[in-house]
Amino acid sequence: MPRLNTALALNFVLMLGATPAMATAADLQVSTEVFVERGDNPSFKLQQAPAIEYSTAPATPPDTFLQAPMAVLLVAQLDELGHVSNVMVARSGGRRELDRAALTAVDQWRFDPVVVEGVARHARVRVRLTFVPTAEAPPG
Repeated sequence: MPRLNTALALNFVLMLGATPAMATAADLQVSTEVFVERGDNPSFKLQQAPAIEYSTAPATPPDTFLQAPMAVLLVAQLDELGHVSNVMVARSGGRRELDRAALTAVDQWRFDPVVVEGVARHARVRVRLTFVPTAEAPPG
């Protein structure tokens, strides 16, 4: 009885258009966490990250496939009004297109201004965007 090797079976599945255990960009959910770490703002102590006033979802390319959750950690510099003046990748999720989508989205966000002793300040915050295939996304 002939054996079907794994590579041949995978090629056959891909030729039929199925993608086993993979989610396309349209099937991704994105969770967001904004936080500060000690040393992010050395001239003042920020107890918690400012709230997000406006955000846009990352525009992931339609041909992006993801098998497992992937997180991108960004560092965003905010001006006195809470606008993002600079953003950079602190820890890549390993997929350039998702890193770029996260950067582009967060660059458009606005936060509540950071006010310390009655004075609006520039501040640095960290933003973790976690891309999760819908099949693995938690309910709710």
